[in-house]
Amino acid sequence: MSYTDYQRWISRGRPFRLMTPAANLRDLLRRYGYTVYDIGNESHLTHEPPEDHTPYSETSYPGDSVYGVGYAIDIMPPPAGSGLPSLQLLGARLLADRKAGVPGIRWLKYMNWEPERNNGGDCWHESWQPNYARRSSSDRGHIHLSGLTGYESSTIGAGYDPVARIRGGSDDMSEQAENEIHQVYVGLFNGGSSMGRRVDPDGAGALPSSNSLVAKLDYLLARLDGVAAGVASLAGKDWTDEPAIIAGVLAGLSPQLLGEALKAAGLTPEAFAAAVPPEMAKQVVDELLARLNAGTTSQAG
Repeated sequence: MSYTDYQRWISRGRPFRLMTPAANLRDLLRRYGYTVYDIGNESHLTHEPPEDHTPYSETSYPGDSVYGVGYAIDIMPPPAGSGLPSLQLLGARLLADRKAGVPGIRWLKYMNWEPERNNGGDCWHESWQPNYARRSSSDRGHIHLSGLTGYESSTIGAGYDPVARIRGGSDDMSEQAENEIHQVYVGLFNGGSSMGRRVDPDGAGALPSSNSLVAKLDYLLARLDGVAAGVASLAGKDWTDEPAIIAGVLAGLSPQLLGEALKAAGLTPEAFAAAVPPEMAKQVVDELLARLNAGTTSQAG
């Protein structure tokens, strides 16, 4: 039926616009120098079933697609010598922000990307429909992003800049907070404690090679027992209005690991809490601070 859909679309004058938050990201990345595609070629437009690179997708979620609206973009590798973040760094930033509930990327339904290198290593399909899930993908050589219905005209993506977040940690992160993140990272993984060795203490894999403070913070947060799965369950929810859910997620924090990290780095719980990304609601920060205090108490002596 998609060939008929394609012909009908042509007869109607080829109406097409990209959903607004995806268009915001597309335009931003193009200004940096990335090549970003939106509407698909004829093989996409006649594919059965029509998918998110078409203006008549039949694979939309959670509702029906709006006719004439596209829901997907493909981000290609940056030009050689451009100094732009690789697709691996960019994909990691997008994934971490989506998992953390950063508003500017909350519209993301799924992404396909390669965390190791272009056209090599693992390739993952990471989705939120509605809960987070990961499976293998064969969609290589670029980052594919598909959006959720309901965000067709949303301004939620305005101002979201993953490249700036990679280069500068976070637009809103102070130098003091960056230094505190770095000290926690170094104290935990680079000596100064019983866990001070250049390996992952929970055996989940090697340390990230990037020197980015964001990568370091993401790695620390990923090591906290239960947090990744818990935060993923909050996709699409308003954190400030979900105290019970927030409390349940924070209950999964590992006081032992937190206490060891803070003790090794010579930090107070207040100093670490100050480094929490500003997107987190004040209530979440307060709860986190309470958990951190509990953790350091358990590590005393």
